[in-house]
Amino acid sequence: YEWQRKFTRIYKGCGVVKAFAGTGKTYAAILLIKDRKYEKVIVGVPTRKLKNQWIEELTKHGLTNALVETFHILSKPRSKGIKCDLLVVDECHRSVSPIFQRIYDNVSYDHILGLSATPNKKSLDFCGNIIIEVPIEEAQIADFVVYFHAVSLDSFEQDRYDELSESISRLLGRMRACKDESEKWHFRERLDSMIFKRRSVVYNAEARIPYAVKLIKDCSDKPTLVICKRIDQANILSKITGYPVYHSEKTDEKALDDFQKDRIPVLLSVGMLSEGYDKRNIGCLIIVSTAITEAYHIQSIGRAVRLPDDAEIHILLARKTTDEKLLQFRNMYKHEIVGNFSKRALKPKNPWIEHYYLGDEYFIDLEGRIYQKADEGKVFFKENSISNSLQRIFNYKTGKFRVTRENLVLVKIGGKITSIGLLMEPLEKIKPTKIKSSYCN
Repeated sequence: YEWQRKFTRIYKGCGVVKAFAGTGKTYAAILLIKDRKYEKVIVGVPTRKLKNQWIEELTKHGLTNALVETFHILSKPRSKGIKCDLLVVDECHRSVSPIFQRIYDNVSYDHILGLSATPNKKSLDFCGNIIIEVPIEEAQIADFVVYFHAVSLDSFEQDRYDELSESISRLLGRMRACKDESEKWHFRERLDSMIFKRRSVVYNAEARIPYAVKLIKDCSDKPTLVICKRIDQANILSKITGYPVYHSEKTDEKALDDFQKDRIPVLLSVGMLSEGYDKRNIGCLIIVSTAITEAYHIQSIGRAVRLPDDAEIHILLARKTTDEKLLQFRNMYKHEIVGNFSKRALKPKNPWIEHYYLGDEYFIDLEGRIYQKADEGKVFFKENSISNSLQRIFNYKTGKFRVTRENLVLVKIGGKITSIGLLMEPLEKIKPTKIKSSYCN
């Protein structure tokens, strides 16, 4: 890719490549190693799965001068003092926990390179500024088809859903009209609780199970990854189908390895598998239940950027519920609608209105500083990686934005509410003093 060639030209010894899965971050690092003729390279990764993938890629390209190790090992005292010409930190946003950031003290390096789709400020402090940003449009996304399947709530579930929706609507109206911030906070807490209950009704819809079982059977002649939002849901599907499950309560590495090496045709999971999971011949991705935020939706589809051309993605959505908001993003992909969704769901509509008014309100000034208004004046926050995106969208003028419970950042411009992505690091209050950061060694 042209961006990879450009990267090798402009790299000056430190910095981060910000790119989605499938855009070729690993290969860009390999090109750099070859181009600069580094004699000793250390690659730090968050998981053993990524370690194995890196070793495979380096071997394939004839590089024998690189040590690949996990953050866990590189942060241990026994790693103190190891040296290299280039330190590559894959998924660098995951390297900055109090334990893992010891890597940067333990390893003595001349140059450093961070790789991440979502770098945070702390990872930029360690690895350097973003050198190049590669959009998802440049990922190796095959010409797969996304099928949106309509499932229905049963009468009891629908009654409960409608009851909660009415309560949410009333509270949302009262909160919009409320001028007192402390009273707004009280409304917001009640709304959060009700929205969580309503999402649980949708996630746990009984109709998802038999529908998913049928899809699994239909797709079992090809490598199939199944994603759920609830552990109980995945466990039930595992019991019915006999296929293994991988989630936080059952980190079955054998099942993961068996699926990777095609010894089993189907693997069930909760949420997403570990970042960077790389199985290039997945023929079918079944999303039994999913969050409704655009960022999570893109992340879910992002797991499929390595699908072959004849692959399929199946997403189950509960009709006449907030699930239908995902249909607003259907035109991002080649897609088909299966079943009968409500007519209003297929009409253009802004899915962020409810989320916007539930979010906490912030402001950004002409200098790119984030603050909140308080009785005593402006309360400022530390520098945050979201500031650059906010400045661009507000054309480097002052602006107002909101952050939702799920850390989604929303802005309202010209009456239209837009998502600019996830807040990857928390907003931390500071005294109104200037902070100086140092990046490159």
